[in-house]
This record gives sequence, structure tokens and C-alpha cells, in this order.
Amino acid sequence: MAKYQILAEELRQSILKNIYQPGDRLPSEMELQEQFQISRQTVRNALELLEKQGFVRSRQGSGTYVVDREAEEQKKSRRIAVVTTYVDNYIFPKIIQGIEEILSKEGFQVQIAFTGNQIWKEEAVLQALLEQDLRGIIIETTKSALPNPNLPLYRKLQEREIPILFINSRYPELACPVVCLQDEKAGRLAAECLLANGHKKIGGFFKRDDGQGIRRYQGFVEALRDGGIRPEEQNILWFDTEDALDFDSMEERILKRLGQCTGIMCYNDSTASRVMEIWKRHGISVPEDMSIVSVDDTDLAMLGDVGLTSVHHPKEKLGEKAAKQLISMIRNQLPGTSYEFEPYLVERSSVKDLTD
Repeated sequence: MAKYQILAEELRQSILKNIYQPGDRLPSEMELQEQFQISRQTVRNALELLEKQGFVRSRQGSGTYVVDREAEEQKKSRRIAVVTTYVDNYIFPKIIQGIEEILSKEGFQVQIAFTGNQIWKEEAVLQALLEQDLRGIIIETTKSALPNPNLPLYRKLQEREIPILFINSRYPELACPVVCLQDEKAGRLAAECLLANGHKKIGGFFKRDDGQGIRRYQGFVEALRDGGIRPEEQNILWFDTEDALDFDSMEERILKRLGQCTGIMCYNDSTASRVMEIWKRHGISVPEDMSIVSVDDTDLAMLGDVGLTSVHHPKEKLGEKAAKQLISMIRNQLPGTSYEFEPYLVERSSVKDLTD
């Protein structure tokens, strides 16, 4: 950090520890200059940064005073926007539940919107948010594996100094923190499960327009290579958001590309359950003829005839963590830090042991 940032952080910590309390006057510029052996301009830059962060307020001819942040907080908007790709199905209700529980306890009002994982709808949501008085935004990326034309709208929100935190994935062009699963490791765990059970003809079915799909594929491929298996391109199948709306149209490709494998990894439980329906229609039995591993560990993993081995997604805990991270960003006026949940495999009965 620059010298002025170091001084600002030291003064900020003194304020947070109540060494300087609301209403207290900070040492003068000259006193700080002498105490820390730095230039006067460095002191001024530090005090300007603290004022921008809402910790102090300067009074012309009088000095710099600590702000009563609790009183100031009560004057500000309590509204937080929570935007996910979907709202009422799969893992999203639990994520939203976790976010809402923490924010509500802290006195914030939650405003929910969804994009349907469509760029044009994300644009409309962001345009609406720009017209509102918000304290922060928790948002799930839309088709994060693709170039996004809505980045200028995000930058406008940043210019208004509205804290933005991403969940599940992020846009690398934006300096915003993300709370997500370690997706590369999730893909690795799924592949290692098949390898440990003696599978050598292994395929994969991944989502190509979301960052999670790309990262899970990366972990999957790395695990196969580490296990001495060369990934065969003809046994890897990709789909996107629009394909997922009509899985039946992909049935022939799924059978052709994955049907000759002994085991496959699917992008998530929703994908795996649809693939298992296709196998059932064509007399392919799980796990006798085909083993399947997926990601998310949802209720879908336990609903079918065969329990689905799946990498656990934290869901509600991810939502809680995201809410806590955003609250910290709001209260401390700092950029915030990213957090990745450690995945683990939940084994059920969808993988056949071929080691014998």
C-alpha cells in the first residue's frame, strides 16, 4: 500500500477500536506529519480517503472529526438488491433464503430480481437498479463464460460507489469480489471418483456459457490426466442455456457422444437427472451400464430410482456468506474479499465399481 493508505488504515483501526470516538477531533495535519514522519500531502491524502470512506468529516478552520457512523447509517437507504439467474427452483431458493436471513437480521430490506440467464434481461435489471437508492448488490453473473455487453452498466453502479458482490461466478473484467464453490476442485472430485472405481472410458457433459461449467471441465480434465487417462474429445459434450430448455433435441447427440462410456460427469444434478431419463428410455441402466457423477447435491440427487453421487454445493451457507461479506463492504467502506467454499463428494449408488 502507498504511505497515505497505510496511515488511513491505522487511523481507521483506531476509530473502529474506539480509540477515537464519534465527535472526537483527530490530531492536526502537522501533528500527524510529525508523529509518522511523513509529508503533509501524504497526511492530507489519508484524511481525504477516510472522509470518502465515511469515517471522518473535515470542518473548515477547525480540523477533522470522527463521524457517528451509527447515526449516519440510519439516514441511508437500507435496500439491498439480490439478483440471481433463477428464483423459484433448483439451488436458488436456498441461496436466496441464506442471503435474506442474514440481511433481514441486520435491518436491511431485500429486493429480489432474476435474469433467466439472459443478457437482455440482465441489462433491464441493471438499468432499473441504476434508478434506485441502493446500499449494495448481490448478483449472480449471466453467461459469465461469454463476453458481456452489460459491463458498462456495472461500471456505472461502481461509479455511484454501490458495493457489488458476485455469487457462483464473476466477470474477470470487474474488480468485484465473488462468493462461490471451488468449481475446479468440484470437477476434479467427480473425475477422481470415477477413476477410483476403475473407469477408463470417461465422458463429460458441461455447460459452455457459464464460468462454472468451464472451471468444472478444467478440474475434470486435469484429474483425468493425473490419473493417466487422456480425455477423448468425442466423449465431451457441451450445451448452453438455450439447449437446456429443450434437452430432447440433444438426445441423439447425448447417446452418440456419451453412450459408449462406462462413466460420465455431468455439469450439475439437473443435467444428470435429464441424462438418466434418456438412458432409461433406451434401456441403459445406471449404474450397471453407465455410472454418473454430478455437482450440487440437491434433492434431485435423491429423488430417482438410483441415488446420484454428487459434489456438494453449500447453497444456503453460500447465501449467508455472501450477505455477511456485503455487509462488511458496506460498513467498512472497503472493496471486500472473495471466498471459495471447499467442495466434498457425497457418494450414493450411481457409480459402479469396476476395479474387480
